[in-house]
Amino acid sequence: MNSNSLLRKKLKAMDFEKFNMLAKQIGERNNKSTLFIKVDMFFNFLKYGIGYTDYLKSDYINLTKKEKKTFLTTKNYFNLIAYLNDRRYRVLFTDKVIFNKIFNKYIKRDFIDLRHTDAKGLGEFIKGKETVFCKAVDDFGGHNMSKIVVAEENDLQKLYDRLCEKGQYLIEDTIIEHKDVSRLNPYAVNSFRIVTLLNDGKVHILNNALRINLDTEVSIGCSDAYMKLNEDGTGTTPFVDDIANVYKTHPLTGEDLTNVKVPFVKEAFEMVKEAALLVPQIRYVGWDIAFTENGPVLVEGNEYPSYGLVQYYLLSDNPKKGHLGQIADILGDEMKDIKL
Repeated sequence: MNSNSLLRKKLKAMDFEKFNMLAKQIGERNNKSTLFIKVDMFFNFLKYGIGYTDYLKSDYINLTKKEKKTFLTTKNYFNLIAYLNDRRYRVLFTDKVIFNKIFNKYIKRDFIDLRHTDAKGLGEFIKGKETVFCKAVDDFGGHNMSKIVVAEENDLQKLYDRLCEKGQYLIEDTIIEHKDVSRLNPYAVNSFRIVTLLNDGKVHILNNALRINLDTEVSIGCSDAYMKLNEDGTGTTPFVDDIANVYKTHPLTGEDLTNVKVPFVKEAFEMVKEAALLVPQIRYVGWDIAFTENGPVLVEGNEYPSYGLVQYYLLSDNPKKGHLGQIADILGDEMKDIKL
């Protein structure tokens, strides 16, 4: 799919209710009329390929033309990924079972593939466990994933058939979070996204964000809030959601979100720097990390990570410089080889 096709697809899938809501909010924050923001959104979509959600996250209303050229958009992201990540090796990330095998050292939990076992094998795997997580091997964003309470499953064959019918072939041990992280939202594993770029044998960390759900869903990606972290585990930003709302407390639990201290962040940075060298043909990766009492564990790696989070102006050290400019600084003259 080329960039023009992606633009047409985004336009067709446009959520006009959200578009109107964002235009109103951005206008109020910047002392502009809603109509002015809507017109500017459409202009920037046609000229730069920037969608209305990214228009907010990149703070496009306050960028100059020169600054806008440093930001990733739908138009240039597709070609950037095509250059940085060799298509022949992407299956090592898109198939979660293959990924788990390659990065098993960092996964640090048991798993099985239902495509290579039967109901008896499933029974042996879940025996003695309280819960397991079941995932589609090729899905993303927390989609097609479920949590199984072992004591509630009385018919192994029916369970096996149900999971296979859903395409949830990957069965994993449940990650038990560190108590200091779990308290932020106990309903789901709160993941830590780290984006890396490999260049000339060196792994660069481009950005990071701790992600928590604001609801009771068991997977991240349903209603997120984000905070950027220092190496010592303290936050450098407030918790913000996708539409720039700031959260001082969790809306369901009442947990204080202003004084967060996450353990093992430095170790997580070191872990992804090491992991990123295993498949050097995939140079640009979004790693999802969980924190346990024994340290960080790898949840998954995304060879096609969303750029919206890493260049969100509320999570950026330099909100006037986009993610494309950040990558260009690292690649140097190599950027000339990328047809954006």
